[in-house]
Amino acid sequence: MIKGEFRGQVEVAGSLTHLCRPRELADRVGLLFQDFEAQLFCTRVDQEVAFGPENLGLNRTELLRRVPWALGRVGLEGVENRDPATLSGGQKQLLALAGVLALEPRILVLDEPTTDLDPLRVEELLSALDCLSMDKNLTLILLGADLRLARHCSRIVLLNHGGVAADGPREQVLRKVETLRGLGLRPPELPALFHDLGQTALPLTLEEAAVQARSLGWECPGAGSRELPAPPLPSPAPELLALRRVTFAYPDSSPIFRDFSFSLREGELTAILGPNGGGKTTLVKLLRGLLKPQEGEAWSAPGDQPLRVGFVFQNPDYQLFSEQVWEEVAFGPRLLGLEPEEVNRRVEQSLSRVHLLDRAGEDPFSLTKGQRQRLAVAGVLALTPRVIILDEPTTGLDHREQEDMLELIRELHAQGHTIVMVTHSMWVAATYTQRLVVLNRGRIVLDGPTREVLAQEEILCSCNLKTPALVQLSRRLGFMALTPEEFRNHVLG
Repeated sequence: MIKGEFRGQVEVAGSLTHLCRPRELADRVGLLFQDFEAQLFCTRVDQEVAFGPENLGLNRTELLRRVPWALGRVGLEGVENRDPATLSGGQKQLLALAGVLALEPRILVLDEPTTDLDPLRVEELLSALDCLSMDKNLTLILLGADLRLARHCSRIVLLNHGGVAADGPREQVLRKVETLRGLGLRPPELPALFHDLGQTALPLTLEEAAVQARSLGWECPGAGSRELPAPPLPSPAPELLALRRVTFAYPDSSPIFRDFSFSLREGELTAILGPNGGGKTTLVKLLRGLLKPQEGEAWSAPGDQPLRVGFVFQNPDYQLFSEQVWEEVAFGPRLLGLEPEEVNRRVEQSLSRVHLLDRAGEDPFSLTKGQRQRLAVAGVLALTPRVIILDEPTTGLDHREQEDMLELIRELHAQGHTIVMVTHSMWVAATYTQRLVVLNRGRIVLDGPTREVLAQEEILCSCNLKTPALVQLSRRLGFMALTPEEFRNHVLG
């Protein structure tokens, strides 16, 4: 189906692929795309899941068995009548997977299957796939840079420039910290932490790490009984954006928010966390005015000029449409009626800030996902916003691209922008933000300084969120570190 130069042979389930039509392999090999939204096109969830089996010519009785079974496997019971367009990003990813599972393939290939899932949903999905592989004798192949995928794997293969950089059991490969970093991957937190502290024995589990840390004398006296001191609260800054007693529902759906209030203050760098379908994207779209509440109001600070709020979508391709990088960034300033000299100045400055000025003449869709994400940010920066909202800014990026994007966010905040981002990545929240807001079922469960919120492990767990392993380990040892640097400073002085 994809043109290219092919040599050698590929054998799948006993068949040579160059002798098969794709439809002949449809019920033998299931594929979840990295761009999972490209697999969704029906107007109802149950129809989406039924589409594949229906095209295999299966009868209605079999369809009625497979559709609820597949939705149950991914935790999407109860949304059968919803339009997929009204689901959250994580729910769409699970729906695409359900459509593949309904074909009951012998081999299941999942390309970046965890990008849009909350931490506990990732664990649930991997456990469900593990059970499925045993119950159905299913072969699973997981692709991606997220090493949580390796949790249940019997084998890990690291690829680099078309060659194999490492191939072996999970316990062996996950301890190759330098190899993983050399490939631009983020090693598991615990082996990386102990490696950087000069240890040769590298634990993979929290229990192993706690035992080893205590043997090294890293535990504080009275660990587990000491109360963590609360940091002093800064003086509150002026409010810039707020939702006041808002009620909002999508068409033909129950309200996501009822009598809901939330405010964003000047100078904050805030992360919004929560389970899939908890209302995070809806919240930031209401803040930006992309959605209108049925009751209540979305308020912005008054001033001589309207408050400029930039919004970067979870999928940057939703807001890129020009044929040149330069033209993409120039579009907004031109709409403002600015003089050509000012437009050029803003475009050059914005592209420089996201390190894309040397790509100004290229087609945006020739860029990598990370570069397209930065281009979307540049388009927003050219409008000189005081507030920048980013919906899952690290989704689909490899670790180097994630670090580039996060350093850009940190830089923009240091330059005076107020920033709020939606994220599922707990290490991102712990490392880069000042304030965390945990949203669940349309209400705020936790809201406060990052350190205070991450100390509430039980509440976070009830919201499908899992505190980073480094934070869990430090708390078991009687202190609290949010970053490897804080941990090192505490145990080594």
